[in-house]
Amino acid sequence: MSIEQEFLKYVYLLYHRGHLTLLSGNVSMRVGDEVLITPTSRPKPFLTPEELVWIDLDGRVLRGSLKPTSEWRMHVAIYRRRPDVGAVVHTHDVLPTVMAERIDTSILSEAEAYLGSEIAVVPYIRPGTAELAEAVAEALERNNVAILKRHGLVAVGKDLAEAVNRIEVVQDLAMATLYATVLSTLAR
Repeated sequence: MSIEQEFLKYVYLLYHRGHLTLLSGNVSMRVGDEVLITPTSRPKPFLTPEELVWIDLDGRVLRGSLKPTSEWRMHVAIYRRRPDVGAVVHTHDVLPTVMAERIDTSILSEAEAYLGSEIAVVPYIRPGTAELAEAVAEALERNNVAILKRHGLVAVGKDLAEAVNRIEVVQDLAMATLYATVLSTLAR
């Protein structure tokens, strides 16, 4: 299986699990000094290996005929600050986004182990900007997950499996926190 085919398995998984929408969200994987990244404005469940884009750590397209995601700056900024990171996943999961600071990471014991850090919260900054890229990269210098106010979620990992798992763990934590909050209100 090629790198591109393996990459697309995770993109399809994220889409089918509801973390990516048809056109929103983006995924990348670092391979040496190159980054394999999803293209902009293309339906995620129908992407083919030929539609993927390879960029360098300055954002220049090396291979591929499409433009990289508009969030390519964020992916590259993270890779520059975190040489241990091999994959970045950016979703627009609604529940973690609206709950941001209220997520209780202690509510599920395995979550702390999977996340390996706190969940950073980044104030709202216009999507696709260099300012957002730097703010997210700074937040992820010491953390593996960041919630971007009014925007979404970014998780990093040594590989795609770890980054995708962190997205799913934060979604589970957000749901568990919501359920616990509702149940405690009903018990009063």
